[in-house]
Amino acid sequence: MVFGAGGFLGARICALLAERGVAYRGLSRSRGEPHRLCDLAAMHPYALDTQIGMYKPTVIVNAAGATLGDVATLVRANVIAVEALLASAHDNASHARFVQLGSAAEYGGAPQGTSQDEQAEPRPAGPYGLTKLAGSELVLRAQRHGADAVVLRVFDVIGPDAPESTLTGRVIRDLRSRHTIEAGSLDVWRDFVDVRDVAEAVLAVALTGTKLPPVLNVGTGRASLARDVAGQLFELSGQPARIVEEAQPDTVRGATWQQADTGLIAEHLGWSPKISLEQSLADSWASRG
Repeated sequence: MVFGAGGFLGARICALLAERGVAYRGLSRSRGEPHRLCDLAAMHPYALDTQIGMYKPTVIVNAAGATLGDVATLVRANVIAVEALLASAHDNASHARFVQLGSAAEYGGAPQGTSQDEQAEPRPAGPYGLTKLAGSELVLRAQRHGADAVVLRVFDVIGPDAPESTLTGRVIRDLRSRHTIEAGSLDVWRDFVDVRDVAEAVLAVALTGTKLPPVLNVGTGRASLARDVAGQLFELSGQPARIVEEAQPDTVRGATWQQADTGLIAEHLGWSPKISLEQSLADSWASRG
């Protein structure tokens, strides 16, 4: 069962499951068919129990969540929804592996040139990172109490059809519509990983029969300057444009460097990213329609 199946990550995970011939059921709060409507933060527990009890999944992937909105919206989507799903899974599918898609925002920033491994102390810089960390901590608590649960801390996801909440999604939107790129600070370094590689990592975690560490990073192990990424999209567009950068709060500006250490997921699953940054950006621009 894939919750958040209508989102950027969830849709790609479902597409890969279908391609590999793996039986699944997608659930989404924003779309109907082919998925079932399901708002984890708002639905009655009995309704959620009915869904999970009906399908008796062997794996539950939580790709639902919110990246934008006020604090209450983020808490509902990234904390309350996780708690509801964990409780229902415990009561109706206690044997199922629970895969939580966390975020590198849980770590916050790191010293320039370093890589963040799974033992790094979380220091989220804003409400999004704090609420994602709270959701992940609920999953890790369940794991300590015997659940087969894994948190994937996913770094900055890009790729075809990326939403406007991502750097590349915003830049492509602006290049298409008004030739003015409006962005936050571009003087930050991020580990950009293609959504197709992330989906492969999720399937590797979901389908392996071996016991896994409670937290696994999903990234490329290479940080790139956001300004260079925007510049590559600008070159791909072949269009004139200007960049307007918005001032960022001090807490956000402080998180100027993030780079994943992916040694643990490589060791346990043999996973590594296959799609280069250049290819991901080219595919993103090509699919902009």
